[in-house]
Amino acid sequence: MTPIGMKTVIALFDTAADAKYAVDALLLRKYDRSDISVVANDLATLHEAPAHVGQIAAGALSTLVGLAAFAVPYAGPVLAAGPILGALGTVGAEDIDQPDWLGPALVKIGIPEAEARKYSEAFNRGGAVVTVRTREIDADNVARLLSACGAVDVDERVRPESRRRSTG
Repeated sequence: MTPIGMKTVIALFDTAADAKYAVDALLLRKYDRSDISVVANDLATLHEAPAHVGQIAAGALSTLVGLAAFAVPYAGPVLAAGPILGALGTVGAEDIDQPDWLGPALVKIGIPEAEARKYSEAFNRGGAVVTVRTREIDADNVARLLSACGAVDVDERVRPESRRRSTG
């Protein structure tokens, strides 16, 4: 749960490399690493990124405390770090086996339930999620920074494809 006067900002990224770039930007701006969480399931992108991007990304994530890798039935191999890792540890095994396995952990770190479900669904489609616990007054600045680092529109990601009419 987020303390009073604090807010948890969340962003979705296409790749783990993009998310790690955002983490690096946050750390360069002196955001506390204990307030930053990352969950990624497309770990292969770290090896596909140009060398300098991969080094920056790997370096940024390695500075986060509690980096762990594990397998989730609906997401495959997952890498997690930060407060989200502790929240995932409190989610029951029966929840990890569900499609919305990430949602309960996001709620535990301060994301509203409806938003947590959207991000969980989008995450299961690939990419990475970054959360940052910050003072409410700084939340808009953090959101802008994450957007500038390549965050994608989660609503666009979870929107069902529009139905095509057959013209026959």
